[in-house]
Amino acid sequence: MIDRTLWRRTIVIWLCALAPVGLPMPSLAAISEEAATRVGGDLVEVGKRLDVLEDSVAKVYAALPTVPDDLVHAVQEIIDDETPEVFRRNLESGALVLALVVALLYGMRALNRHRRSRWAGDPIAFRSAAKLIALEAGELLIVAGVCYGFAKFAFDADGHHDLLVVALLWAWLRWRFYVWLLDVFLRPGMSSMRLIAMDDRSAVKVKALAAAGILVGVVGISVMPVLLRAGLPIPSGQVVVLMQGVIVALGVALALATYARSPGASPRARRILRIVVYAGAGLLLAVWSLCVLLLEFSMYHSLVWSMRIAALAFLVDAVLGLSGHISWVRFVQRSVAAAAALAIAILLAQVWLVQEFAVLAPEVWLSVRRSLVTAAVTLFVGYVAWRYLHHWTEVRLRAAGAGLGPGSEDDGTHPASRLTTVLPMLRVLAGITILVVAVLLALSQLGIEITPLLAGAGVFGLALSFGSQALVRDIVSGVFFMFDDAFRVGEYIDTGKLKGTVEMLSLRSVRLRHQNGQVHTIPYGQLSAITNYSRDWQTVKFNLRLARDTDIEKVRKAVKQLGQQMLEDPDLGREFLQPLKLQGVAEIADNALIVRLKFTARPLKPSWVQRESLKRLYRLFGEKGIDFASNAVRVETVGAAGEMSGAAGAAVASRVAAAEAPATDAPAA
Repeated sequence: MIDRTLWRRTIVIWLCALAPVGLPMPSLAAISEEAATRVGGDLVEVGKRLDVLEDSVAKVYAALPTVPDDLVHAVQEIIDDETPEVFRRNLESGALVLALVVALLYGMRALNRHRRSRWAGDPIAFRSAAKLIALEAGELLIVAGVCYGFAKFAFDADGHHDLLVVALLWAWLRWRFYVWLLDVFLRPGMSSMRLIAMDDRSAVKVKALAAAGILVGVVGISVMPVLLRAGLPIPSGQVVVLMQGVIVALGVALALATYARSPGASPRARRILRIVVYAGAGLLLAVWSLCVLLLEFSMYHSLVWSMRIAALAFLVDAVLGLSGHISWVRFVQRSVAAAAALAIAILLAQVWLVQEFAVLAPEVWLSVRRSLVTAAVTLFVGYVAWRYLHHWTEVRLRAAGAGLGPGSEDDGTHPASRLTTVLPMLRVLAGITILVVAVLLALSQLGIEITPLLAGAGVFGLALSFGSQALVRDIVSGVFFMFDDAFRVGEYIDTGKLKGTVEMLSLRSVRLRHQNGQVHTIPYGQLSAITNYSRDWQTVKFNLRLARDTDIEKVRKAVKQLGQQMLEDPDLGREFLQPLKLQGVAEIADNALIVRLKFTARPLKPSWVQRESLKRLYRLFGEKGIDFASNAVRVETVGAAGEMSGAAGAAVASRVAAAEAPATDAPAA
């Protein structure tokens, strides 16, 4: 007997061997001689990078002892570029320009101080914070324009002196921008607009530590090109910028440690921020060190841009979170987060697929990126449309279902409108439509043929309609019930077997809440006739049993008077459509005169109106001397029988009087 396992293994081996035969292979003319004879494939490129990294590490390590002398030599070259007087004059000019732009910045802040204080009192916190951020951004833009003008027209772009002054000026401007971002997040002295929860003292410390570390970083990045141009060896420059990266990371770590000790920070916020900042700072330091050693900064710039996008998304989210009680804030927050996630994904895809792993050629990536951006925009628009639809319907459904909870039937729950009633089904259908259309459009923009998907969806829908006839019947019946406007959310209906208040409508069933609390779920296909008790108006008729000798005209006037008083009542008056009135005598019983009363009221709470009417009728009839019927039986006798009963009554009365008379002592015998 042949071993089946051996056969399976043999077939798998042959399939693996023959698989490349069926794959499209590039023509030999498209392959260069070097690529055709290369052994190892992509591993060779990885090995080359590792060799470059190893060689760079060795050069940096060898340059460590000479870094101080190289820095002194480069600085001396900058000073000796022209005469010392010119160098001193350039430094003085740079200091004067810096003093002017600093004075301009603080002057604008002083002019806008009143506006800041007025905005701080805005009851909508996120609007106040957004105005303040926009104002400060405008001030920085003005200062940046002034700095650009001085750098363009006041300093020469060729000499070492001027380049150093311009580098220091731009370093200050970049540092000022990062300090402004720290101000936006921390707001020392303005706890109401602080985006990260902590006390004022900790906010000041965190800002100082982070600003010091950032200052070292931006000065080093700005001045290093001037030093390299003045003759600083590249390995020595690599050592300096690596040390700057470590200093910046240390400043961030100290600032985070200060925040962790802040009494105003919640434990959950500390944990999340610790993870995010430590991971981000560690990753940024590692990528910075790797890029400095390889002298390729594409990965670092892409990571920095990703972090900028994430920081911007967090900034918008945190500013909106200052007014989290506003209903549409959460919608905007989620939309901003989705846009940031898509932008970061495309940016990282460019880094890893094109620049690092070279999966796609740069010219191919241009068309791919265009398709990715278009597809991402399509998905984002679909997501925003769905979030807006969900938010818009949720607000109306929450308002319609506010009075549907357990409580007294006097609460007067208001039925929802026709649109609000069908909103759950419309939301489901619209959500499915938005999802399908957005995904299909995104796939088509990525170059994927969607015609087979549409054909398959049509076949699946046809099979579903034939296989689930009960489901189709329920859905179709529900559509016609909605067209007929048979019931709405909040209305009280009777389906023949079950009754209750309509609590929710789904695509195939209606959910009723009985007045005792039970929940009934009924498919639309099982509904035949619907009795709606909550539509337009309701006439209530009830009977009263009065004494046989009651004056009907007196009762009519009393009821009319009471009906007029109830119309003038602020609570009861708005419920009446027609006042309470006496309809007439309904029946003459043996011991009662039965009269019928009626009124027409809105269908929200007619039972409450009836109870109020009975309560007031009872009090008014007592005041008017109108008696209600009694169930006591009254017996009357006439003729001889009456005389006999009168004699018997006199005898009984005399006996009772004798029994109640005081006793006297009997005489002795």
